[in-house]
Amino acid sequence: MKVNLGKQMLLLAFALVMAACTVSPVSPDSDSEQPVTDGSIPEQAVIIAPSLTQFDMIDENVGWGQAEGMILRTEDGGATWIDITPPDIFNNPAYAQSAFLDANTGWVLIEDVDGPMVGTIFRTIDGGETWRWRNTPFGRSDIGFVDSENGYALTGLGAGAGSMGVALWQTINGGGDWNRTFIHQPGLDDSLPFSGIKNGIAFRDPLNGWVSGSVPRDGFAWLYRTRDGGFTWAHQALDFPAGFENAQTSVFTPIFFDEYTGALPVHLLSEDFAVGFYLTEDGGETWTMGLPVTMSGHYAIASPRDFWVWDGGAVIMVTDNGGGTWEFRATDFEPSEKLRALDFVSSTVGWVLTDGGFYSTKDGGKHWLLLGE
Repeated sequence: MKVNLGKQMLLLAFALVMAACTVSPVSPDSDSEQPVTDGSIPEQAVIIAPSLTQFDMIDENVGWGQAEGMILRTEDGGATWIDITPPDIFNNPAYAQSAFLDANTGWVLIEDVDGPMVGTIFRTIDGGETWRWRNTPFGRSDIGFVDSENGYALTGLGAGAGSMGVALWQTINGGGDWNRTFIHQPGLDDSLPFSGIKNGIAFRDPLNGWVSGSVPRDGFAWLYRTRDGGFTWAHQALDFPAGFENAQTSVFTPIFFDEYTGALPVHLLSEDFAVGFYLTEDGGETWTMGLPVTMSGHYAIASPRDFWVWDGGAVIMVTDNGGGTWEFRATDFEPSEKLRALDFVSSTVGWVLTDGGFYSTKDGGKHWLLLGE
């Protein structure tokens, strides 16, 4: 909803907080974090070849998935899935925002059916055997967690004409409580610009974070960082590779592997369309891009050295040195425009989600096997 007055925004924020205190899938009388069940572990159905809408693999065997009406978990690399959906979930989790920290810990954010500006976050710390829920003063948002306690949510407040307002929330107790650290208010000159379409948010630690996005401006990368948990922001400039000095960009959120090392994917549009990856070894203070790949497609990042770019055609572009050089890797599978998502957990083991099913590879993308047959 677009808001025209600061006073209206304050009233809206107050209304959202009040609404969040009354929305729950089980009991409207409690504002504390609640268990979904009485403590007993429900019987979990095994699903073969579910129609996944999202997935996130943790390692070669364990991963999380979402499908129509279901939250899922695999322990055999995607061959079979266990239905771990909370029994009292009140909205379809297929396209819900989610964050999975490791093999046991995950969060799924469910919008309220009647009020999409508020919601409920479900959390598990035992691989989905049990869940607890807590109301949130925001609905559909990009969510992420630095560790089991510190997390964040970026909520869109409306977009138009190349601009997008947002609010930022943070939690220090695993999603039990959320505090707002930033909100766009009309008429104020904010350190995080209203202009630009925001692509997402990522934090390296509770204080240091980045919001990425795009804006139709030549030779400009829309990337802003905070050093104080999201209260204030500053633009972070990026050097463009040769041949793309005046490119328009779409910057995606960085992925950090440890306190110092991370990768930042960027789409570059000039005379050619390319995908490039910036690397940092100083915690995001500086970023250096390797050789970009002139391909429009999905990407996967398994380590600071191992990246993939694929448009679903007969060749996958692969690097094992952080983008210093790339190789053409012929593949026996061509999903083309049916390719929906790509993920790798090592230099050899990966998965793709297509309109026709879920596939895995054990040799870096040369050969693919349809799972669940």
